[in-house]
Amino acid sequence: MAEGTCKLTGAKGRFVKSHLIPKALTRPEEPGLPLIQEGRGERPIRRWDSWYDDKLVTRSGEEILTDLDTWAIATLRQRKLLWSGWGPMQVLATNDHKRLPNGMWGLREVKGIDATRARLFFLSLLWRAAATTRPEFSEVTLPSEDLELLCKLLVEGKPGQLAFYPAILTQLSTLGPTHNHSPIAQTKIIPTLGTHSENCIPIFRFYFDGLIVHVHRHSTDDGYTEKLGPSIVGADRLLHVSTVTYEASFQRENLHYIQAATIARWQDTLRRI
Repeated sequence: MAEGTCKLTGAKGRFVKSHLIPKALTRPEEPGLPLIQEGRGERPIRRWDSWYDDKLVTRSGEEILTDLDTWAIATLRQRKLLWSGWGPMQVLATNDHKRLPNGMWGLREVKGIDATRARLFFLSLLWRAAATTRPEFSEVTLPSEDLELLCKLLVEGKPGQLAFYPAILTQLSTLGPTHNHSPIAQTKIIPTLGTHSENCIPIFRFYFDGLIVHVHRHSTDDGYTEKLGPSIVGADRLLHVSTVTYEASFQRENLHYIQAATIARWQDTLRRI
């Protein structure tokens, strides 16, 4: 590996291979099979590893990220927030999950979450996506001063103000196909809440292993984030997580769109890989 300056800690040294989304959460459906990368109008390719950057961090930075990843993977699986933690389940069945009458949406009240570590993990995903030069993550951009503050929070292990790029989770409550998805920039509509009228919120949308993360694209607000209470990662040890069936999700719709567009344009290439 080349040598240089760690983008997270500022330490000089030899760069190490660093996965932008934890490798354990981006594996192929069967061990040993390749990953097929498609979308963004580009020719599909075969990959033998998920997205990583080998010029992002040195060992000092990777140790910080690995510590957060290790905790998050174990915790999210234990709480059945990831498909890989479901075991034989095909449909989410936990005591804290309440389905709404329409059957497609629901809500979980997940208790006992380490609020600080949870927030730092999702902030670390945001930092990786914004700091890398990989084209698959190009939709995630941050002002330089916000990127610097992210580094400071991660290195010092401090969660910062909740209104600084807050994250909200949605879980897919039925099992779908194993797939990965690079983060995208979107705008979502937030319904009326108390004295706050309907609002359009720009977000970065992350996805991995059946979990969707909406990171609000702002570094401060007028108090709106605080009003969302336990829906915000890091606000409390109680975490509210909305759920939606895979069949009714944007994730399914978007995956099918990408696959159809790729087949229409690159059918011969797909046959060869």
